[in-house]
Amino acid sequence: MTSLDPASPAIEQGGEVRVLKARLCSLLVLASLAMSSVAYGQIRSATITGTVTDPQKASVPGATVVITEENTNVSVEYVTTETGNFTAPALQAGTYTVTVTLSGFAPFKRTGVVVASTETVRVPVELSVSGLGETVDVSAEAPLLQTDRTSVSNAVSAEMIEALPNITQNPLAYATFAGGVPRVQAADTSSINSFGIGVDGRRQWSAVGINGGRAFTNDIQLDGLPVMGGGYNEASVVPNTEGLQEVRVIQNNFSAEYGRGQAIISMSTKSGTNAFHGNGVYMLRHESLDANTFANNAQNIDKRPFRVDDAGGSIGGPILRNKLFFFSSYHGLRNNQTTTALMTVPTALERVGNFSQTLKPDENGNPIRARIFDPFNASQINADLYRRAEIPNAIIPNPDPYALRMFGYYPMPNRTPDDVYNTNNFESTTTTTVRRHSNNNRVDLKLGSHSIYGSGGISYAEIITPRPFGTAPFNDAPGIRSDKNPYIQLGDAIVLTPSLVADIRYGLSRINTKNLSGNKTGFDDYAAFGVPSNLVPLILFPGTAPNVNPNGYGGGGGGGSNWTALTTGNFNTQR
Repeated sequence: MTSLDPASPAIEQGGEVRVLKARLCSLLVLASLAMSSVAYGQIRSATITGTVTDPQKASVPGATVVITEENTNVSVEYVTTETGNFTAPALQAGTYTVTVTLSGFAPFKRTGVVVASTETVRVPVELSVSGLGETVDVSAEAPLLQTDRTSVSNAVSAEMIEALPNITQNPLAYATFAGGVPRVQAADTSSINSFGIGVDGRRQWSAVGINGGRAFTNDIQLDGLPVMGGGYNEASVVPNTEGLQEVRVIQNNFSAEYGRGQAIISMSTKSGTNAFHGNGVYMLRHESLDANTFANNAQNIDKRPFRVDDAGGSIGGPILRNKLFFFSSYHGLRNNQTTTALMTVPTALERVGNFSQTLKPDENGNPIRARIFDPFNASQINADLYRRAEIPNAIIPNPDPYALRMFGYYPMPNRTPDDVYNTNNFESTTTTTVRRHSNNNRVDLKLGSHSIYGSGGISYAEIITPRPFGTAPFNDAPGIRSDKNPYIQLGDAIVLTPSLVADIRYGLSRINTKNLSGNKTGFDDYAAFGVPSNLVPLILFPGTAPNVNPNGYGGGGGGGSNWTALTTGNFNTQR
């Protein structure tokens, strides 16, 4: 397996991360390299194997083995080797029928062989001497066990995904159902990050530790291809739960085909069948249905308003029966969170340099008049002691114009303060809006010796947080956290000979994410703050408002954004 990242290295400055865009020619070169990388090992798909014997337990060579997926009627055919063995690799997870025929023996048929992705299931076949019109039909036996691999894995099937609660619809949360996998940060269900939007949201969804390993040390895969960002190994693709066939955790002594991680979280998507199937889903989260916290109950604090509307559905079926199938799913999420902020802003007198009415606590906590001293007027008391001159009545006679400009950006007080010190004299109510749209699609084609699949989709999500100061020039731009992340995958399992299968898969996932806080562009009032014109070109992010936070007053500042792209591909063979 080859995993390639054409994005330039991250540049981190002042808490902001920017990843430079890769050039198109680099993508083409890297794609070519990915497709030419070869790894020999077991294919990351379902495999059915077995040995055909006669009544005396002798191996039966030359028997025809037909393995048919019961929901799609797609079949593959093999011939047993000289030792009576057969192996059908590169199968899709599902339920199969195994039929074995050979002249002189009664046909053998076993139905209901359930196999999951990455599993190898051994089906023993014992042929009996032919009788007229006789067929050996085996069904409803105990589940077959994987005996051809020593790795430890736990799978959550589509039936379990449909039945088990998942309040955030995080597909990686199903990995926590396996032994040795604590919930870690994925247990959070109500914060902004719990919606899985942006780098921080997808990072929290991906924060799963396995077997004592740290979070972000796992390989996250979708249909056998890595889907991770280059910053924290967070998931770049988070498919809808309705489109999942299974989520599997592979750990302990897994084969060399897997890498890059303490363990593997493998997600497999559904494909269509010969019958049309669809569903519609609506999930409502409302504070009236939630319990209050213990701390709130102890302090007689009511639950905060909280509502999430999450609707979606899926549909799948045949395009051409027994040959071409499709499956598609969509989810839309909507949430509004209202927040009231209490802040302290300068009074009308303080905005012009008059602090005669400003009170401060003394050493005993009693309010006294504020005193202001001139930093540019000091008298020497002794050899190493100076005393600044006090400004009469705490009224600055000639306020600095830059300070007046800065204080003029603050809104006026709009509420009665909490105390004589004018604490919390400004109130602002804002509404944070959360929107998420996710679409996943898959097409499967059986064409002779080829089993071709293509999948793709996009996650379009945005969280907008208005600034509490409203349209003040420092804070007119809201905080924005967003994802516009498309992905596409192509794969083909080719039966070259009865003993050689090539599995080719290539995928491209692109992360286009923003994390803005306040003004990012458009600010050009540096001269009003006394910034010399020759220093403006040296500003790291020109157009970003200065971060101003005078002691005792609320402040604001600029923001940043990041972008990254990830290309992955592999070419596997199995003999």
